[in-house]
Amino acid sequence: MQPFSLRRVAIVLLSLGAVASILVAGDRWRFESANRSVEITMDQQDLADFARSYGYDSEQLLGAMRRAGLTSVAVYEETGQRINVGNHAYVQSGQQLIDAARLTPLRDRGLAALVAAHSVQPDSVYISVYDAPTLRRYLSVLRTQLEPKTVRIVRAAFPAIIAVRTQLDFFNGLGLGISADVTAPIRHLGLLVDPRVTDNERLGAAQIDEVFRQMLAGGRIGTVIFFGQANAVLGYPYALPATVDAFKAHGVNFGDVEAYDPNQIQKGSQTLARAIVTQTVRVQAISKLEMDKLDLETIVSRYILGVRERNIRVIYLRPFPHVVQIAAAGGSVRTESAERANLDMIRELHDRLAANGFRAGRAEGLVDFKSRRLQFLYFVAALGVAAAFVLLLDLYGWARPWIAWIAYGATVAAFLSATALHHDISMRKLWALGGGLTFGVLAGAMTAAYFTSASSGPSSFVADASRGALCLLRAAAFAVLGGLFITGLLSQAAFMIEAEQFVGVKLLLVLPPLLLLALYSFTDRFGARPDGRRLLQSPVRAWQLGAVFILAIAGVLLVARSGNQPDVSVSGFESHVRGALTALLGARPRFKEFLIGFPALVLLPALAPPHRAAVGWLLILAAGVGLADVLDTFSHIHTPLSVDLLRLVNGLVLGLLLGMLSQALYRLIWRRKQALPA
Repeated sequence: MQPFSLRRVAIVLLSLGAVASILVAGDRWRFESANRSVEITMDQQDLADFARSYGYDSEQLLGAMRRAGLTSVAVYEETGQRINVGNHAYVQSGQQLIDAARLTPLRDRGLAALVAAHSVQPDSVYISVYDAPTLRRYLSVLRTQLEPKTVRIVRAAFPAIIAVRTQLDFFNGLGLGISADVTAPIRHLGLLVDPRVTDNERLGAAQIDEVFRQMLAGGRIGTVIFFGQANAVLGYPYALPATVDAFKAHGVNFGDVEAYDPNQIQKGSQTLARAIVTQTVRVQAISKLEMDKLDLETIVSRYILGVRERNIRVIYLRPFPHVVQIAAAGGSVRTESAERANLDMIRELHDRLAANGFRAGRAEGLVDFKSRRLQFLYFVAALGVAAAFVLLLDLYGWARPWIAWIAYGATVAAFLSATALHHDISMRKLWALGGGLTFGVLAGAMTAAYFTSASSGPSSFVADASRGALCLLRAAAFAVLGGLFITGLLSQAAFMIEAEQFVGVKLLLVLPPLLLLALYSFTDRFGARPDGRRLLQSPVRAWQLGAVFILAIAGVLLVARSGNQPDVSVSGFESHVRGALTALLGARPRFKEFLIGFPALVLLPALAPPHRAAVGWLLILAAGVGLADVLDTFSHIHTPLSVDLLRLVNGLVLGLLLGMLSQALYRLIWRRKQALPA
């Protein structure tokens, strides 16, 4: 294959891959745009505690919240440790009964008779039940959660007594179903019930199905959100397939709680989400401890940001625990009650959802748009990535026909084998990473002409601004093309709900800048190739050591703060800046783009050759960081495409403005030096 023919084939395959990626992106855009229903749910236990603390009527408060925009209430499955909180039953261990009888006569004749007959077992718990519905629920659930033979009725007449052979500490964490007394008033108000149930690893398929039947006994539900000390989904670790079957059979949604601390991610949640993609919705919650430190505006903004930018479809609220002060007309201040503050929070959430094109209602899962057509488009996009790699090698004169055949053949073989083995997602992740790295380097290579231009220094403002804008757009266009291929390879509902994630985020951010620096230093693409021996023998200056040290620290921070679970969180100041940019621009541009990479690209064409040679290595590094970040933006598939594009446009505009400012400063400094006498 001749070089021209090799290049032509690569361009054709690259073009076909781009078209395929556009078609995939169009499907994704369509399904993202259709998924607009968001639940606003309130934690029932926290609301009950809040109402008791402030002396509010819980049902009246819930009705007011419903009118303000609340759609559902997260109702916990009763656990053993909370039986004594209510007024339907009372539980004691056998040892507690024996000890109590030694001090004073027991008022319950049935329990007293058991103690007198030495029939109370210290290793059992005894539940006194005061009504028939609670008795039926306890018997049904306990015989589901435990061995039926360990649960027996000691006395059928009310107050009935149930003896359960188990330890009290284990019983305390046991799920006992959801009380109809709690759910009936909620449904009467027109609110959905979001069941919160706990895991029990000994449950089998029949018992798990019974748990679902108990959840659905009172009527239609919203989203199932698991909780418990084990922080695991129902059926983990041995019966997850049974949980999957139960979700599919009963047609209810699974709420996958967003968590960026690996220790807080619910065990089994990703496996479950991958199996029921269309029934999985993302849940965002703010803990009580954190909520106590935030103001209402911050809370509302954070939730709306999650809905707009991370496909959050269940806003999980807890009561706001403070009174607030609001500026009134005439400069006076009005203090609102805690009740009014919570109603304002819900109303503001409801109104902002509507303003952003969403509606409050039962959450809906994303369509899992799988098809043979889509598989073919993935394959064509993968071939396009291989073609881009061949073109990158050709750009530096390194392409050979055998390399092209290996690249295309490996793509075909990998795709066919991965599809046959049902591991096509893993293959597409790998090709998406390769595409990101390839296009990151290609985008940086587009700046080479500006390193070799014969410009003698800054010219007119318009000319420099035009050349800087063109340099930025040329490089960014290739980065966006790489983002398009990542989109074309990974756009699928499993990635959109973050059950699957792009791999190699840190590699994508670090490797392109380093590769570009190596190409700048050891090839003649960016100008005269330096003499390696002379370079090694040249003395190292103090400022160079300082620059290397600063860049090393910056690189460590770049890696530590990247990924879905960054090792270094953002500062409070940066959080405020991010919030302000989001409020002002609709989608916050990335700092690495508009503060580092894009201004460097705009400044480059205005530099005089000596200055270009002196700081060229720094400019290529900065450009590489910014361009790699563009690719990283598109690798977050759980962020809607519309947000990615708006974020990119905002970054380009701000980066261009800052780049033009840097040109103006350089022009001012350069002219002052020119004016100095020799």
